[in-house]
Amino acid sequence: MEKLIFRTPRKANSSLLAFLLLASPLAFAQGNAPADDQAAPREVPNQAPQQAPQEIPQDARDATASEATRVLLARLAQAVANLEYRGLVTFEHVGSMETLEVVHGIRDGEQVERIRYLTGSPREKVTRIGDDECRHGGSVFPRSGLLSAAGLQNVQSNYAFLIRGEERVADREAIVLEARPRDLHRFGMVISVDKETGLPLKSMLIAPAGRVLERFQFVELDLAPVTDDELKPQSPSTEPITGDEAAKCANVESRWRLGWAPSGFKPVAVQALSDGQMLVFSDGLSAFTVFVQQLPEMNYKGRAVRGATVAYMDHIDVNGARYTVTVVGEIPDNTAQLVAKAVTEAN
Repeated sequence: MEKLIFRTPRKANSSLLAFLLLASPLAFAQGNAPADDQAAPREVPNQAPQQAPQEIPQDARDATASEATRVLLARLAQAVANLEYRGLVTFEHVGSMETLEVVHGIRDGEQVERIRYLTGSPREKVTRIGDDECRHGGSVFPRSGLLSAAGLQNVQSNYAFLIRGEERVADREAIVLEARPRDLHRFGMVISVDKETGLPLKSMLIAPAGRVLERFQFVELDLAPVTDDELKPQSPSTEPITGDEAAKCANVESRWRLGWAPSGFKPVAVQALSDGQMLVFSDGLSAFTVFVQQLPEMNYKGRAVRGATVAYMDHIDVNGARYTVTVVGEIPDNTAQLVAKAVTEAN
């Protein structure tokens, strides 16, 4: 499934999405993060010798670095959920680049976001995201939206965070934060966090071999309050998606469970579909979705990778009935296959 970092489908249809992927998979997009410049050391002549500074214990240095990254992550999560802004974003994946207009506002305690594609076929989407809603897509910052102050410990258990320095993005100063996965079941990330607000100005998803699978970044950003008119669809054909859609996630008991999941991935939402259920799992920074549906005509089995997104389709038989299992997410393809084979009835 093409990575739609901005998706919140009106009706989930994993069979169609996966079939399109499996019919014409594309290769990973490649790229390299720029290397930091290194200043050459220079000699200082005729300087009196100074007393060597007392060495700071390694444990103290680690604790200081950990606290700095924790504070930065907390600021990032707060900024994504509470700031109003508008801007232009470039999104690079699968060897192509798209430009989007993003408007993000807060209304009645909920995030309202309008996204309009400025390149390719005309597309526009309006989403409303509340605290208790399904967070499987719809925002330019889906991973940041999954992160919360309560989940920081879980995130830091599965990623090692390092501050790599500073850079300038969209004419703003940013701190570069790297998230290195502690296992092979998730991708790494490099996030440039705005020093003033905590908003992520640039994000790169990194494969284990160091390839940049996808990259988004602001090229323009305006932090002035957003008006109601700016959140309204600009195209008459745009169908707003409201909190009513996400209400389907509330109070739904899952019929299915995972016999195995990568460390740290926990169920965060369950949604009823007309022909099955959709389950969303997250480790606080990455997420994948499991669709379990009765699709009599869907006999395909296999996987496809497009950019950072993998779609793996398999089948299970339960009490004489056949179900199609589709795992879609930004996780390594081998992990998606293991997850699909671990789906079983909850009872």
